[in-house]
Amino acid sequence: MTSHDQATELPVSEAQLGIWLAEQAGSASSSPYLWGEYAEITGPLEVGLLCTAVRLAAREAEAVNTTFTEASDGRPRQHLRQLEPAVAVHDLSGADDPHGAALSWMRAELDRPLELRDGPVHGAVVLRLAAQRHLLFQWAHHIALDGVGMTMLTTRIAVIYDHLHRGLPVPAGQWGGLAGLLAEEDGYRSSAEFDADRRWWHEHLADGPGFLSMAARPAAAAASSLRLTTTFGEAKFAELRAAADRFGRRWSRLVIAATALHTQAMSGSREVVLSLPVPGRFSGFSWTVPSMSANVLPLRLRLDPADTVAELLGQVCDRVRSVLAHQRYRGERLRREAGYSEDGRRFFGPVVNVQKFAYGLSFGDGTATVHNVAAPPSEDFSVVAYDRGDGLLRFDFDANPANHDRAVLAAARDRFLHLLEQLVRADPGTRIARLETTTPAERAPVRSAGTGAAGSAPAQDLVSRFAERVAAAPEAFAVRAPATGERLTYRELDARAEALAGSWRPGQVRSLRSGCSSSARWAWWSRCWRWCGPGRRTCRCTGPTGRTGCAPSRTGRISRC
Repeated sequence: MTSHDQATELPVSEAQLGIWLAEQAGSASSSPYLWGEYAEITGPLEVGLLCTAVRLAAREAEAVNTTFTEASDGRPRQHLRQLEPAVAVHDLSGADDPHGAALSWMRAELDRPLELRDGPVHGAVVLRLAAQRHLLFQWAHHIALDGVGMTMLTTRIAVIYDHLHRGLPVPAGQWGGLAGLLAEEDGYRSSAEFDADRRWWHEHLADGPGFLSMAARPAAAAASSLRLTTTFGEAKFAELRAAADRFGRRWSRLVIAATALHTQAMSGSREVVLSLPVPGRFSGFSWTVPSMSANVLPLRLRLDPADTVAELLGQVCDRVRSVLAHQRYRGERLRREAGYSEDGRRFFGPVVNVQKFAYGLSFGDGTATVHNVAAPPSEDFSVVAYDRGDGLLRFDFDANPANHDRAVLAAARDRFLHLLEQLVRADPGTRIARLETTTPAERAPVRSAGTGAAGSAPAQDLVSRFAERVAAAPEAFAVRAPATGERLTYRELDARAEALAGSWRPGQVRSLRSGCSSSARWAWWSRCWRWCGPGRRTCRCTGPTGRTGCAPSRTGRISRC
């Protein structure tokens, strides 16, 4: 086991520094980087032995025995101390819904502040749901452990428990220390590889589309995310894997492709940049250290409607391979160097995260599956796929509540799943332009428009509704040009429309062909509505297509030109 000198002080890694800075800038009421997961253990369990196994494993991991302070130079330092973890046991078996009560308890435990100067940065609780059903809940601050680090710790706990349960000597731990990890990082930053990675990343991001969002305006991540969860059963997951085999690709590449297609559909940009979490571990030694090493890097793809599904998946594979080859270069550094806005966000676009940790855990005669409770907060929209080796595939869809609501998240989830299902069924030669980017439920109101009996006129006309939107959210984005990426806010669009419309007079012929701008088209509609009025059955304006006169709708309102 690793010994800890009470006075040992180390610098923080570049990964830890980014989290430290973000934490200091956040709210004092809750720590956004407090996350957790639980192992659901089914079968007989000796709770006392499990608590002992947790304490022994935690002693071996330097990362969970750290506290953090700010040195006189303003930079954070981490201090290695032997912190004896207290493992509590809570019996929830008497609740009407023990599992639901456990989830509520765990989420509340993560919704609190954590003082990095005092610690602890890791803890564990055993929740009893029934005689042969327990949850081992572990929480950690992200500055101490990433997903790989938590996997290493949980696996070690299971090994120790199994040996204690069988009355066997516990094998010595083989984990490396944080000092060795920091030495590797220092060596990389002074190497030619670092310079080569920097050049590659700058070339890869040159003239990129920036942060593509479903939201009208950017927002820093909130303390917690909105979340919706969907689980593929064994049959549906097997169908996804079979489709991937048919394409000669990993199933995770289909998930990434579906995320890219969804982002393209929502942004209108053929150039798509996703945020791709990667392990950030490059050497054999780095895989022996429970720590925070994860990195988030940009995955840039070009989606040409003429490309086939096979070509898209091939591009995804090639680009992911390139990102992994250059994953040591920190995303925090890259974002600064690439000139991304200092708007509180830390990533590059929507997140797609595939976690394939096939634990295969057993605690004596009990079996276990691992589930995430809460991940670090989403900046915009995130798709996280979990393969825990139990035959199921869980998707967590997270969104930033600062600029999305649950309805927007539900619609995004449905579109993503619809795209993924089409990829699973597609032939390799199918053009991606043939894939539906909206769901049948979204298309139904459009298809039914103009059919059925005439209804009453809406209480508000389109111009009035637009004016209300300008007044309520003038700086929200209204339109975006797919070709150039230029965006106009409602205030800017209204100003352009007024300037254009101000030069027109009734009866004056203005021919705006199909290639005219959105602001010109809106200017014409706005002026037409004001001159001719919503109740008139004829119009003397010249429309965007060069036609004169507006055709009335069934209700007698001017509806098209």
